[in-house]
Amino acid sequence: MTKKVGFSILLVFLLGVGAAAYIYWDLLRIVYHQPQLFREPQLDPQPKLIKDDLGEISILSFSKTNGYRHHESIAKSKEFLDGLGRENNWSFFHTEDSGFFLPENLERFALVFLNHKSGTVWTKDQRVALRNYLENGGSIFAQHAAGGDNGYDWNWYRDELIRAQFVDHPLVNHIQLASLILEKPSHPVLSGLPQVWRRADEWYNFAESPRARTNVLIRIDESTYDPEKSPMGEDHPMVWWHQVGEGRVLYSALGHTTATYDEPEFKIFIRNSILWLVGES
Repeated sequence: MTKKVGFSILLVFLLGVGAAAYIYWDLLRIVYHQPQLFREPQLDPQPKLIKDDLGEISILSFSKTNGYRHHESIAKSKEFLDGLGRENNWSFFHTEDSGFFLPENLERFALVFLNHKSGTVWTKDQRVALRNYLENGGSIFAQHAAGGDNGYDWNWYRDELIRAQFVDHPLVNHIQLASLILEKPSHPVLSGLPQVWRRADEWYNFAESPRARTNVLIRIDESTYDPEKSPMGEDHPMVWWHQVGEGRVLYSALGHTTATYDEPEFKIFIRNSILWLVGES
């Protein structure tokens, strides 16, 4: 009996050590890959004027991250956008330097594409420049992580630009196949997409539906996957748009996986979105 008790104690001890080692290793991995999560936000206060010829239809692609960083998805998305640019005569100006957010720079862009931007990234003056750009008729496409922070220190960004508060996403079954439902299939952004769009991604849950203050284009059918901790029920928007002053914002929670950017339907969706936002659809 004594040997059995001793063995049980040893087994419990080893399991505890193993669990602690796993947690410690996982923490080290996060610190290594996501160091920005453990330091004060790094801003770019130095103004930078764009002197380059940006082309007839220029788009500012901004992917600065002081929150969670989608390393692979940002890189793949940039390649994807450049490919679309070549096919449609669009010029993308990719940067992670918020110093370019000056009124005289922004007025040169037909669209600001927030490409997995996360965390606190703009100074006070840069926030004013972005807000004025949008309210005076500019257009913004916010992709996935641009609306995926657990908290914001700029209320206007959460309440007006995104109009939803991210809560969580599935972790046990992280990437899941699910059905997206097109709510307004006649809208130009959804042209050419299937009424029920089956695809796999990381599916965001929000504190509440933004439907009351936005125009929902796509919702997700929760019966086709497991939202885990924070289900939203039948009203679970994934893509929506709204006016802010004279400008338009389109937010899409799609795009976590690198495989997303190889999907023909996703290419149609992004092309449609850009055409509509820059007024070419």
